Amino acid sequence: MNLLLWSIQVLAALLHGASGVMKTVLFDKVTGDVPSFGALPREAWAALGAMELACVVGLLVPFLAYGRAVLSPIG
Repeated sequence: MNLLLWSIQVLAALLHGASGVMKTVLFDKVTGDVPSFGALPREAWAALGAMELACVVGLLVPFLAYGRAVLSPIG
């Protein structure tokens, strides 16, 4: 169970971090490659990226905390 929790934690951090950074920081570079980015203004994509970085972490933390405290305590 401990390995599963660590794997989920690392995978979530990488995926959502990369997606949020792409939407907020690398928007101009990615716009040419992803035509659907033209559907919303830049500010909307930046807000979505920021919410993705903040909210998903807030959803995963309780699950990980429960796993660390109850299912597979650290130490």
